[in-house]
Amino acid sequence: MSLKAIAQELGISITTVSRGLNGYSDVAEHTRQLIMAAAEARGYQPNASARRLKMGRTDAVGLVYPMTASALYDPSLLEIVGALTGALANFNIDLLMVSDTEHSGQFPYIRLMESRRVDALIVADTQEDDPRINYLAAKGHPFLALGRCNLATPYAWFDFDCENASRLAVKHLIAAGHEHIAYLGGKDNLAFINQRRQGFLQEMQEAGLAVDQSCVLSTTMNRCGGYNAMQALINSPHRPTALLVDNSMIGDGALTAMQDAGLVPGKDISVIIYDGLPPDSLLKYNVTFVQLSTTAVIGKQISDMVVALINGESPEKLQVLWQAKIILGDTVSPPIR
Repeated sequence: MSLKAIAQELGISITTVSRGLNGYSDVAEHTRQLIMAAAEARGYQPNASARRLKMGRTDAVGLVYPMTASALYDPSLLEIVGALTGALANFNIDLLMVSDTEHSGQFPYIRLMESRRVDALIVADTQEDDPRINYLAAKGHPFLALGRCNLATPYAWFDFDCENASRLAVKHLIAAGHEHIAYLGGKDNLAFINQRRQGFLQEMQEAGLAVDQSCVLSTTMNRCGGYNAMQALINSPHRPTALLVDNSMIGDGALTAMQDAGLVPGKDISVIIYDGLPPDSLLKYNVTFVQLSTTAVIGKQISDMVVALINGESPEKLQVLWQAKIILGDTVSPPIR
């Protein structure tokens, strides 16, 4: 079935059908869905090779990510990658994961870009001064940063207001009566880690509460790191009454340490965790957590922004900051007097 036949059936122009099938942002989402449904129902398959040649595209996007055991072990990452892969598939775009680590004097993501095998790159785990983003911006290659950095020129980014999210969590703990609040976070120099910690410190300061630096700990972002750090807090001579954890894997380790010590989250120590417990956790607590968003919604948002970028949208119009919210569970209660 031709584009002309689809256009006649839907009462729209051939140009609209073509742009809808190719994911252009100037076609309304409802109209694009009608076009896709009509094409699928009639078995319409565009000539992908001819389309790529004509438009000068590869129909592929690279996700630049640190290929380390600790990073790839995070089940939340796999959920987001799965959601993003599915969302991009709606635009007939493939997702390629590529390492940002140097191998034999070369960076794989640079080789992928220079060989023109991707239409755009998604850069994850941004640093405040990020050499990957500085390089891509200097080269003029389309990219979307997952997180904000200190780049002076306009660039496309998607991020969560992590400073404000930590503030919301601290306010929630203070409202429950807590003053001696600890913080447990990652130790990597990533923008979101610094923003979460900074939000905690700022809210404590503005609330007039002293911050016990021995209870502000940084550790590796895995269960083992969370377990060991939580043991240090439990054995502290000034054990906190509440805790904010900036990562689900660290949080899983921290609650396991509490359980092994015979402590009950929400009774002995109140706990709030970013993103809650990981999906593969064996713990059964109904955790109070900072919700950034669901993986499906995140995947769609990122895919829509990348497609718009590929289709020529200016980077300064692709800057999105989402707010978090606190989801109530059973792990926050007034401190034991």
